[in-house]
Amino acid sequence: MKGKLIIFIAFLSMAFCCGEISAQSAESTRKERNNITEGNKLYNNGRYRAAYLKYQQALKENPSSAVARYNLGLSQIRLGSNPSDTTQAAKDMLENGKKVMEQVSQMGREKPMLASRANYNLGNIAFNSEDYSNALNYYKQSLRLNPDDEAARRNLRITQLKLQNQNQDQDKDQNQDQDKDQNQDQNQDQNKDQNQQNQDRNKDQNQQNQNQQQDRQDINKQTADQILQAMENKENKTRAKVAAGNQGDKSGGRNRNRKNW
Repeated sequence: MKGKLIIFIAFLSMAFCCGEISAQSAESTRKERNNITEGNKLYNNGRYRAAYLKYQQALKENPSSAVARYNLGLSQIRLGSNPSDTTQAAKDMLENGKKVMEQVSQMGREKPMLASRANYNLGNIAFNSEDYSNALNYYKQSLRLNPDDEAARRNLRITQLKLQNQNQDQDKDQNQDQDKDQNQDQNQDQNKDQNQQNQDRNKDQNQQNQNQQQDRQDINKQTADQILQAMENKENKTRAKVAAGNQGDKSGGRNRNRKNW
């Protein structure tokens, strides 16, 4: 059986109505019983709101009526579970129905059959909401109160399978997340290494450029020094020639002034 379970609404009021007679007046009990009976007819005809009003009236006649309370919760759940009604009022009706059903589910000692059905219906609501853990607990409690409930037993097995599949999916997702994290770590490490390599490469390139620039500066300075030295040498030679020429002129002049005798 796959997909969501359809909420199994089971009325036990006809079976338990007569057992609800207490120390109240006969008139009050008769009105209570009549409202429950009329509410059941309306419910079975799909007139859930009219049935809801009848169950409310039955509870007014006998506030301790477990059957009226159970059927009231069922009608509220029906009204709040209408797929075509997504209003806040419908949501509130469903929540109120669940609260009433919770009250009945706690009556296991006084009303075990009603409490069993209440737990069963709460299990169906939880299952339809994909709250499988709570659904499992409700079905178990239903079977504790009524071990012969085959519907609760069947839904219990289905819920166990759902939980098993859910846990497997969670494990799979967790493994995928771990793989994803590992890949991210590897990518981060690779990016870090690549960035470091790029930084080292840029650093080496900058150092190389600086060295080349320094070499060029050294070469330019050396060349300039050579040029200056050559110019200085040339000037020194020129001055030496000029000096030598001047010395020769002085010597030659003295010789020319001398007479031959």
